[in-house]
Amino acid sequence: MSSILLLVISLVAPWVVQLAPSRQRPVALVAVIAVLLLFGIFSINPVTAWQFWIGIVFGIGSIIVWLNMGNRPRRNSRWEEEERAEPTGEL
Repeated sequence: MSSILLLVISLVAPWVVQLAPSRQRPVALVAVIAVLLLFGIFSINPVTAWQFWIGIVFGIGSIIVWLNMGNRPRRNSRWEEEERAEPTGEL
């Protein structure tokens, strides 16, 4: 059970920091570190567990994929190209 919880914590941790407002990201980072410290005190050391590193890699990777999805150039439809065309005066 603790390994699944550690995996979930490490998957969610990058998203918590990423989705926090820019002025509150240090607070979010401190909160994530506090959760990891509490987990380490009451369960196992998260830094030495493979579940932690797999979750961090997938969490950061999912953020990178999510950010790159918005950077694709938008394809123009035929209708938008016709709207931008110069009027010729012909019917």
